[in-house]
Amino acid sequence: MTATSSQGKRTRRQPLAWLRGLLSRPLKLERRGVQLHVVLGEARQPPALPTRPGEVLRQGHEALRALLTRHPDARHLLRHLSFFEQALGRHGSRALRSEVPVQVLQRAHEQLEMLLREDTTPELIALAARLERTVKDRRRAEETAAPVGMVQVSEASHSLFDEMERSWTGNIPLGASAAPPERA
Repeated sequence: MTATSSQGKRTRRQPLAWLRGLLSRPLKLERRGVQLHVVLGEARQPPALPTRPGEVLRQGHEALRALLTRHPDARHLLRHLSFFEQALGRHGSRALRSEVPVQVLQRAHEQLEMLLREDTTPELIALAARLERTVKDRRRAEETAAPVGMVQVSEASHSLFDEMERSWTGNIPLGASAAPPERA
């Protein structure tokens, strides 16, 4: 069977689908010489499915890698951005959440913003927006988190220090020997 005969069978079997496809096409006016003709335009593309955040991040990583590859000295000059690109390739979205320190993410965002002045691809713009949002979220989380393992130091009088030292060490009787007790 040839392609035309199989296409003909398909339209004969599904005339409503064919008619729906025909009617969904836009009408256009076309000038042929001095005459105007009404013609069917190209079929409308279905609306693009919303891309998932992981897919947007992957596309942004690919665009960043391509940009840094086009400019070989950029990896050496923009070290934070280069480190972020490598971490993104290695760890994916975990690089944004926990693998890369916030200060490095902040500096990488600043360097990416510099590059966006000349190359404004949608993938890089989306990556810069996500990077900015992540830096703000992580900084906010650090500010609200309670300090863990932090030692607080305050000044005290000498008499208060002596009192606290006696309570920590306890009192050893003066008649006790300094030698450790013998084992039986």
